[in-house]
Amino acid sequence: MGAETVNWEAALADVDARIAKLEATREGILMILAQGGGSANTPGGGGGGSSLSQVSVEAGAFHGKSISEAAKTFLGMAKKKQSTQAIVEALEAGGLPRYKYTTVYSVLRRREGKVGDIVNENGDWRLKEWAPHYRKASTKAEDNEIEQPAPDKAQSA
Repeated sequence: MGAETVNWEAALADVDARIAKLEATREGILMILAQGGGSANTPGGGGGGSSLSQVSVEAGAFHGKSISEAAKTFLGMAKKKQSTQAIVEALEAGGLPRYKYTTVYSVLRRREGKVGDIVNENGDWRLKEWAPHYRKASTKAEDNEIEQPAPDKAQSA
């Protein structure tokens, strides 16, 4: 009875390679969707692989709400991150007109920048309150906005 040795480092490297390929594929699909490509193929109601099948959105749940307020309500109902496409489908199921992916994405991105209560994390949207400590990496422009004393206010003796 010979003991078989498993090369765990090789197994881990293989898994990491597969994950990298899947992430690259996901990013490509997100880019196509952001450019308005692809098709939702949701005739008449929620399709098979939709995130909506996990979250029940009542007809009329979002009447009178803006895209961003309806999306915030949906995220609160879902209690987990959601893709832009899932939000588009939820808004329609909740009684809002069918909006383009790019419209919803733009509204949510603007909401993220101005209000900050909805956050995009690796392509999915979530409520900031779920992880208040999370902070995106700052850009050079943001770093340059740090308040510094004005040169004309320097101490003169």
